[in-house]
Amino acid sequence: MSHLEHRTDHGPREPDGARRQTLARLAAFCGLALSDFALGSDVLAAATKSATQAATEATTKAARPEYLSPDELALTGVLAELIIPQTDTPGALAVEAHRTVDHLLAVCALQPAQGAFRTGLARIDAVARESDGKPFAALSPPRQAALLRAIDSGAAPFHAGDQRFFRQLKGYVAFAYYTSEAGASRELAYLPVPGGFIGHLKVTSATHTWAI
Repeated sequence: MSHLEHRTDHGPREPDGARRQTLARLAAFCGLALSDFALGSDVLAAATKSATQAATEATTKAARPEYLSPDELALTGVLAELIIPQTDTPGALAVEAHRTVDHLLAVCALQPAQGAFRTGLARIDAVARESDGKPFAALSPPRQAALLRAIDSGAAPFHAGDQRFFRQLKGYVAFAYYTSEAGASRELAYLPVPGGFIGHLKVTSATHTWAI
């Protein structure tokens, strides 16, 4: 859980190159553990606006969801922003990744998968209520991050089924983020028509992964 523990606040932010590396790994392999994400516990507490507040405001102002209930959509937004938070580039909430996830569930997922997703969201909320007496969205950012670390590793009070759901959620969020304009052009380096082969290209920590 190195990234979760090492990144302790929103200022100073994690170097741009390091953030691109972690998110590039996420896009390449959505089943990665939460430790490969550029998010932490104390970092979230230092945010001027929490993921919960931002998700609730975005959901309230926008159109109704296609498949999820408004509360489920808001919770998905909170989770998405915790997975890919805003730094020097937009986070998942800014690109409305939660609404893309909702759309994918509505038009692409079969009924069993739709039900499993809603069950997974309900499970996270239920654990939060049982352990802290509040829904997940009402918890402090550090507590939210602690529960996500637990579910990502399948640790108590979560189990293997919860872990599978969370990894599926990460895959949805990564897809939604990297197919957005900001994810493809600001987080990645977008090249509409790739050039010729360059056999010796110097790669540094600031080198972008390409979106083509």
